[in-house]
Amino acid sequence: MAGFEKKDAGPALPSIVLGAAVLVFLIVAPFVLSNYWLRVLTSILMYGIVAQGLNIIVGYTGYHAFGNSVFFGIGAYSTGVGMALGLPFGLALALTVPVAVVVAVMVGWPLLRLSGHYFAIATVALNMAMMEMVINVGGITGGAQGLALPINPMGPAMLYKIIYLVMLLILAGATATVYWLDRGSLGYALRALRDSEQGAQVMGINTTAMKIMAWAASGSFTALAGGVWAYWFTFIEPSSAFDINISIKGYVMMLMGGLGTVFGPLIGAAFLELFATIIWGKFLKIHLLILGMLIVLVVTLMPQGLLHHLRWFKRRGKPKEVIR
Repeated sequence: MAGFEKKDAGPALPSIVLGAAVLVFLIVAPFVLSNYWLRVLTSILMYGIVAQGLNIIVGYTGYHAFGNSVFFGIGAYSTGVGMALGLPFGLALALTVPVAVVVAVMVGWPLLRLSGHYFAIATVALNMAMMEMVINVGGITGGAQGLALPINPMGPAMLYKIIYLVMLLILAGATATVYWLDRGSLGYALRALRDSEQGAQVMGINTTAMKIMAWAASGSFTALAGGVWAYWFTFIEPSSAFDINISIKGYVMMLMGGLGTVFGPLIGAAFLELFATIIWGKFLKIHLLILGMLIVLVVTLMPQGLLHHLRWFKRRGKPKEVIR
C-alpha cells in the first residue's frame, strides 16, 4: 500500500531555512502590513485551518466530508452565544472544542458507518439540518435575524492584529497535529483505514473509534476557525456561518496543495486566496471565470497537488517517490 512506503529521513537544510523565513514573516506581518493585506493574510490562515481540518478526515482517513462547514458554524455560534452570555472571548472560543467533539461523537457514530459519496451527502445534509435548527431555535441564537457579538473596546486596528495572531496559533496547532499524525502510529492506523477498512480491521485496528477520533479532531480545528471568524466579524447569521462554500473552498485548497500531506493544504490556501485577491482587483467582472479555469487547470495537470510537483522539480528523476 502506498501509504506505508519509506519516508524521508528529515527536512533538508534549505527547507528548514525557508520554513524559518516564512515563520518570521508570519510573526512580524501584523506589525508591518497594511490593514488590507493583513485581512488577506488572516483569510489565508483561516482557510488554511479549514483545509488542514479536512486533510485529517479526507486526506488521512479517506472520508470525504463535503459538509464540514457544519463545525465552522457550530464554532461560530458557540463563541457567539458564549460571549452573549457574558463569557470572555478566550473562554467562549475554548468551549467550541468540547462542543465540536460532542457533536462529532454523537453524529459520527451513525454517519461514519456510511462511506464514499453516501457519507459526503450525509455531511451536507447535516450542515443544512444544523442551520435550520439554529434558525428555528431562535432565542439566544438570534434565529434568522442573526446574532450580534459584543463590540471590542480595543478598536479595529488592535482587534485585527489579535484575530490574525489567534488564527496563526490555531493553524500552527493544526499543522503540528497533522505532522504528528503523519509520523506517528495513529497516522499509520488512519492510512490503513483509508486504503482498506476491512484490512485495517483484520490488523486489529478499531476502525470505528479511529474514524470518530479523526472527525472530532477535524471538527475541533474547523470550529476554532469559526469561533475566531465570529469575533472578527462581530455579527453572524445562519446562512453565512453554515455556508457550504467554506467547505468547498477548503476542499479545493486541500486538493490543489496536496491531499494527505502535511504542508500541502497550507500551500493550496495561500496560492488560491492570493490568486483570487489579485485577479479580483484586476478583472472584477470575470474574476470568477478566471479562478474557475485556474482550478480546472491545476487539478487536471497536477492531480497530486502543487507540493508534489514542487518536490518533483527538486528531485528530478524520482517522480514516483511518495511525498509526506
